[in-house]
Amino acid sequence: MSTSTGRVTSKKKALPFTLALAVAAIASVAVMGPLAPSANAQAPAAKEDGGALWGKGGCANCHGNFAAGDGDAAYPQGPNLRQSKLTRDQLVETISCGRPGTAMPYNLAGAYTQTACYSLPVGPPPGEVTRGAGFSADQIQVLADFLAQNVLGKPNITRENCALFNNGNANAPACRNF
Repeated sequence: MSTSTGRVTSKKKALPFTLALAVAAIASVAVMGPLAPSANAQAPAAKEDGGALWGKGGCANCHGNFAAGDGDAAYPQGPNLRQSKLTRDQLVETISCGRPGTAMPYNLAGAYTQTACYSLPVGPPPGEVTRGAGFSADQIQVLADFLAQNVLGKPNITRENCALFNNGNANAPACRNF
């Protein structure tokens, strides 16, 4: 029972120590997770910016490329949001729930059916409002922040402002006139 170092060891003493190390290693992996990411792990989704959501939602069709109310003639004319007096909270409600009786669609996934709008009980949407983009609540918040910071009360479109609607590209063809 001696070792090459001259110490006397016992297999009976070494076994509990080895088991204790194994249990500690397993417990640390269970608490902290594996050191390497699993093959199925997904990277967090990149946060979309408001300009991208503006395009994705088709907002420019009615409100114009820069929210100035000069949309495509093939679509209903949307108001000039640069002159709008809506608050950020009113923007969230309007984007989420649309405007019954107008061409403004609801853009929140689950609006009316899962999330109450305009103090109406949860249920089918009113017949005079149509479905829009189907954004998440987080996407609606990002779009409302974008509009509140870059559009509301800003009647002049600058080259920098134009870039916000064009993936940050101030040299985009649409921005050349500013």
